[in-house]
Amino acid sequence: MSSLSGRIFLDSEQALVPGVVHWDGKGQIERIERDPQAQTGPVILPGFIDEHIHGIGGLDTMDREPGRFDAMSRALARHGVTGFLATTLTAPLEDLRRIIEESRSIALGPLSGARLWGLHLEGPFIDPIFKGAQPANAIAAPLVTSAQYLMGDNRDQWVRLITMAPNMPGAGLVIEWMRQHGVAVNLGHSSATFDEGKKGVLAGADGLTHFFNAMSPLNHREPGLVGLGLTEPRLWCELIADGIHIRPEMLAYVFHTMAERVLLITDAMAAADMPDGDYQLGGSPVTVSHGAARLNDGTLAGSVLTLDQALRNLLRWGIPLPAIVSALSGNSARRLGLLDRGAIASGMRADLVVLDNAYNVEATYCEGRPIFDARPILHNGQ
Repeated sequence: MSSLSGRIFLDSEQALVPGVVHWDGKGQIERIERDPQAQTGPVILPGFIDEHIHGIGGLDTMDREPGRFDAMSRALARHGVTGFLATTLTAPLEDLRRIIEESRSIALGPLSGARLWGLHLEGPFIDPIFKGAQPANAIAAPLVTSAQYLMGDNRDQWVRLITMAPNMPGAGLVIEWMRQHGVAVNLGHSSATFDEGKKGVLAGADGLTHFFNAMSPLNHREPGLVGLGLTEPRLWCELIADGIHIRPEMLAYVFHTMAERVLLITDAMAAADMPDGDYQLGGSPVTVSHGAARLNDGTLAGSVLTLDQALRNLLRWGIPLPAIVSALSGNSARRLGLLDRGAIASGMRADLVVLDNAYNVEATYCEGRPIFDARPILHNGQ
């Protein structure tokens, strides 16, 4: 049996509780004991889950580098991430099909860092009007035949999530097909009206990609997708908490009104964990300066955010820790159907993040196995 001592975040109390978490040889939490002496120990949170990340450390899901997923998983572990969905860009169907097959075969063996839970296809069935940094020449019409070509029957549910524009002709049929084949659907990169977005929800969509960004804005007579996200309780809403994509005041408003539906994501591209400079995203040049990644025309091109930085940002902006933890872990686990992740409790997997008093990551555990450890002395024989 293995254990960690510190201030453990417990959902049941919505607070940090001094104690010791114990798990067995299979990485399942057996019990949590109260221990007042752990009051001075590190902060222990459930592992972070990122359902929307393109790349990090100079590597990207779209690359042809065979070791990219393992390298990305190690880099993410340094930032407290224990599970992620590798996210594609809009690309020709044959390129996306290649990436689906490559990632599926690579993930058959365990990665050395965070666990790759599958893919998030951001496109190609999006709206050119709100393409953002997505390549316009690869945008495709939503067709069931194209979906079948991309992923077959998706029996293993390797493709877990797709971002689509509900206002494109044929989108409703593709949304229905996706849900029938185990794929969750986010609405995004879309100029959809409120009513067009509502039709997407009725067809089976249950989320919004990088809420507020690359979607029809809020207006008092035409609420658009932003208005739909604010008022539709069936929708999960991804948020990028870098202070660039969304003003901190708006982030605080969303957490205050709908925290139970928030999913913190990074939308990070290859320049995350890298110095400022010139990079590529989907074949387009990107310049990273002062924490923002932009195309030559100024369009935001993903982010260079990490989830531990999002945690620190939100704490600085006055968001309560319980709401942040839910958005980093519990909400994402529920959305993806990972019912034994996202919380620290008996019977759950020991996906854990150890942080210092300033909420810097010291160690990360995936199913009880250390996948990152920067501490000079390991705890309890780990």
